[in-house]
Amino acid sequence: MLKIVPDEPALVLETSLHKTLIISDLHLGFEKRLSSRGINIPSQTQKVYLRLKSLIEESSPDRMIVLGDVKHGTTKIASYEWADVPQFFNKVKALVRSVEIVRGNHDGGLKALLPNDVKVHPPRGISIFDGRESFTLIHGHAWPYPGLFACDVFIMGHNHATIEFRDQGFRMAEPVWVVTRWNRREVARSFLRFSGSKIKEDPITSFRDAFGLDISDPKIIIMPAFNPLLGGNAINADGASLLGPLLSSGGIKLDESEIYLLDGSYLGRLSNLVS
Repeated sequence: MLKIVPDEPALVLETSLHKTLIISDLHLGFEKRLSSRGINIPSQTQKVYLRLKSLIEESSPDRMIVLGDVKHGTTKIASYEWADVPQFFNKVKALVRSVEIVRGNHDGGLKALLPNDVKVHPPRGISIFDGRESFTLIHGHAWPYPGLFACDVFIMGHNHATIEFRDQGFRMAEPVWVVTRWNRREVARSFLRFSGSKIKEDPITSFRDAFGLDISDPKIIIMPAFNPLLGGNAINADGASLLGPLLSSGGIKLDESEIYLLDGSYLGRLSNLVS
């Protein structure tokens, strides 16, 4: 069973084995990068930890999965990350039995910063089965493994989705949940091209022939970023697009996406919110 945590950019997935808290896009150290642009903000790592601690105490998971971008640096490890990231995860490990990470595009060198018992998964994703539905968990900057296309629910981060509100020159943005679907044929075609597989007249049949399974019609959930400082990608702005090979494949029904605020308020379909 999958539930959105009210007022938080987090999900709880319960199975017979685990109660898993899912978050995405911590971007620890983001404020240090802002300082290079003349924007001086004290370290926010402790605030991010305290927010997560409160969430863990409220939801009582035994497992936590972060869908990528634990740190803000990309390929190299910044000097401040040698302190911030290990301290953060050592404290989190005291709160929850198991901590896992699906690697994101900002997580170069991450393994060296983590406690030995924090498991790091490849960026192409993992699957969880709750006895009724299968869930694919990815960051979103890389194509999933072929076998994960047969799932019932796709969960990803990476885009820091927001909705922009405007009124007489005033502008503000709020983080949102995006719930959408894909066009099976177009997604199959794009993935077959990526994998170098032969595309026949019907991409769905070609996908089945290439990988031995059918591409499903899952619900796709794009998570808000956990770090509130990040701002985000205003998906209702003119010309907005989503990042990552899956979402930019041309196979995502973005205009038909359902948009929700963190408090659960339903804003409607994206096609009615475009500014």
